[in-house]
Amino acid sequence: MFSKEEIDNYRAAVLQAMITKTDANGNPIIEESEAQTLLKGFTDDELSDGMPFNTADEMADMLLTD
Repeated sequence: MFSKEEIDNYRAAVLQAMITKTDANGNPIIEESEAQTLLKGFTDDELSDGMPFNTADEMADMLLTD
């Protein structure tokens, strides 16, 4: 079980990973507002289920490829 703080930190790390990813031309793959909206679609429970298995960077990659 993860604390609210740990989940919030993970959510923030996923957001940061998402907005720093770029395409082959160096352009951002997603805008911060879009990434925030996407992440808001996941409950704390849903995020915490993946935390033991996926780094924030891995989660960002999964969210951006769906």
